[in-house]
Amino acid sequence: MNKILGINERRYLNSRNISETIAITVVLVAGSIDNYTAYAGAGTKEDAEWISRHGNKLSFQEACCHFPGQLKEENYR
Repeated sequence: MNKILGINERRYLNSRNISETIAITVVLVAGSIDNYTAYAGAGTKEDAEWISRHGNKLSFQEACCHFPGQLKEENYR
């Protein structure tokens, strides 16, 4: 199990059905040597563990959009 340091959930309009939204969640995960990485996936905060294992890894710059002022580039892997 990954140690989750933070979760950021955002909702966007579904282009196929504008009365619905799609949740995109970014999960900040601790590494083994005092570092961290962020992963994104479709799902809600309740899906954070799954996203932390199977989500798409984000660049440092993109991760900063979801966790502004919280990340240091030298600690990002």
